[in-house]
Amino acid sequence: MSIHTFTRSIEINASQEEVFHFHDDTNNLLRITPPSIKVTILHADPPGKGAMVKLKVTQFGFLTQIMEMEFTDYDAPHFLTDTQRKGKFKSFVQERRFDTTSRNTTILTDTLHYELPLGFLGDFANFLFVRKIVSSMFAYRQQKTKELLEQKK
Repeated sequence: MSIHTFTRSIEINASQEEVFHFHDDTNNLLRITPPSIKVTILHADPPGKGAMVKLKVTQFGFLTQIMEMEFTDYDAPHFLTDTQRKGKFKSFVQERRFDTTSRNTTILTDTLHYELPLGFLGDFANFLFVRKIVSSMFAYRQQKTKELLEQKK
């Protein structure tokens, strides 16, 4: 059993505060989720440390899971972490860092630490396809975030 880590960054022409608060608004998750994944927000506390979010996630049209996530770190507008409290992953922690550049843009860095169930079989599934799904999902989410925030300019 292995914890897998994925990291990806993108520069966004928006302030650190705008990018941070875009990501602490759970409703924006629906706007940046790839079309192949259906997400329904079942519950969302107001943003802040300890806030809980309950999601119904359907992938490939038939794989459905309920995920309960908690904002375990919340340092506006610098850092945000959500940690799975219930779900199909053995562990799932997403860290988002928001750094201002000298050009007054923001570097959004997503780091995901996840562990799949089923030990060796989960690691093999990660090697075969999960890591590719994670990579394409975060590429989509970051590009969509960039588009939505920069079209306001």
